[in-house]
Amino acid sequence: MKYLWNDKVLRLMFLVLTAVNFLLIGPLQVGIPVLANQCLPEGAAAFGLLMSAFAGGNLVGYLIAGSLPHPSGTAMRMIMILLIGAFGAVIGSLGFIPSTWTDFCLLLLLGLGNGYIAIILFTWMQTRTPKEMLGRMMGLLMFSNSGLVPISQAISGVVSKWNLTPLFASAGALVLLVTLWTASQPGLRAFSESLTAAQPGD
Repeated sequence: MKYLWNDKVLRLMFLVLTAVNFLLIGPLQVGIPVLANQCLPEGAAAFGLLMSAFAGGNLVGYLIAGSLPHPSGTAMRMIMILLIGAFGAVIGSLGFIPSTWTDFCLLLLLGLGNGYIAIILFTWMQTRTPKEMLGRMMGLLMFSNSGLVPISQAISGVVSKWNLTPLFASAGALVLLVTLWTASQPGLRAFSESLTAAQPGD
């Protein structure tokens, strides 16, 4: 934790990854089933379609991130900001669109962006971390990715029981705030430059 905190660029990316994951995972895992049950005419079939879209999008994002070269510094910064902002816009719109196929397309795009950025961030964090700390760093990453899930789910469950639309809208608004904060951080430039320098063959 000390090593993570003292590395300003690594700390920034860790905080962004943790915040976005925390804000998205509850609405996705709790809100989507409620959305399918209460708002979409296909019911259980809609739930299966939406979750399949998100999972399939992630798979495509993994493949794209693993097979294509990473963009240059400025392009990578723009992609990061646009993707995180798109996450907020997509999750925020789900509570207002009672159309299974529209939601399907949105979640497919959300999954694609999530898979792409997840592979890039995890790979970059692993290459930046000394070998003797790699296991502990991955433990922290797993905590940010999985350990906060029950809290996010619990909050989402309480909010969805009250009203489903504010669950998605508030999550989307908070992700957009994270986007604005990330864009203002000088560490974002250092991240994109170090990412480009770390590509195989460089």
